[in-house]
Amino acid sequence: MTFIYSSLLGGFSGALTLATLLLPGAAIMSLGLRYWHRSKSKWRWLHLVYLLLFTLYVEWLGMLIAYWLVFELQFQAMPKVLVNPVFLWLYMMFFTLLEDRIFKKEERLSNDDSTAAIWFEIVSDRKRQQINLRDLLYIESSNEQIVLYLSEKSLNSRERISQIAERLPEGFLRIHRSYIVNVKWIEAYTNGSITIKDQDLPISRKYKDEVERYLAENRLF
Repeated sequence: MTFIYSSLLGGFSGALTLATLLLPGAAIMSLGLRYWHRSKSKWRWLHLVYLLLFTLYVEWLGMLIAYWLVFELQFQAMPKVLVNPVFLWLYMMFFTLLEDRIFKKEERLSNDDSTAAIWFEIVSDRKRQQINLRDLLYIESSNEQIVLYLSEKSLNSRERISQIAERLPEGFLRIHRSYIVNVKWIEAYTNGSITIKDQDLPISRKYKDEVERYLAENRLF
């Protein structure tokens, strides 16, 4: 952004000062959107409006300081686009998206140990068995039993799907009264189904909002 402002101001030092003064608003926008995505409040959209107004206020404070430091109180020397609220919101969103795509992605990758097994115990064929949850694609409830589909095999169990759902860790999503999916294996998503290993699994109305919220909050689709 410093180089963009240099073309407007004709100087690097002033452009650097201006870009620095506008960074606090972008940081507040990034932090605020992070909490907003996780919010389940019925007032979350009103909270978003408050966030946009507050960050705009912070940016205008920065522009007021820039008016004194960079433009030496000469209003005619100050490009009008710099006080345009749409421009300032786009500026903040640019850095918010840049941070999310670069730093958050690296953080998620560093925290995901794809080689470590997560062992989970089930009763199948009257025997207790340990399965690696990383290999579990999805679970289907059918004919008073459940079928656990793993990457290389499937297992049957007499446990109820509701009981399994209570024991599963984060990363498994109930999409239907008959299906639980491992979100790491999702290949495609539509309003009505989720695809795993070329299998289209239906999303019921009861779980649709929860599925959409989970995928949006975790930026999976």
